[in-house]
Amino acid sequence: MLKRDSLTAQMEQLSHTLAKVKRLILEDQEPKALEEIQHTLARDFELTDQAVLEYPTAAFIRYLKELAFKAEELNMLAAFLDERAGLYDDEPSRSNIWTKVLGIYDLLEQDLHFLSLENLARRQLLIKAIQ
Repeated sequence: MLKRDSLTAQMEQLSHTLAKVKRLILEDQEPKALEEIQHTLARDFELTDQAVLEYPTAAFIRYLKELAFKAEELNMLAAFLDERAGLYDDEPSRSNIWTKVLGIYDLLEQDLHFLSLENLARRQLLIKAIQ
């Protein structure tokens, strides 16, 4: 029960942070949004921008499996990476990260049996954007 309460509290914190990031982006404060994303990725997911960009997708997904994140955590990671991708000016970097987001969606669905209508809809948009 204590672990579940801790996970719930962590998801609430991440949700608030994600909402803050989206608000900053809407207010044209991309540098602050980027700083918040990078801080969250490092603190909560042990990831740097460099690692996200440099890891091939398969290695990135293997790394996430090794860290044994819960489905809720991976779902939030996908949301943060999706927002991060949108802050890149160059298409190759955006596509690279969106490919990893799709890999996380696959991991959630296939390995953790976590289905989300939001993720299914977003998957279709990302596939079109990458092509």
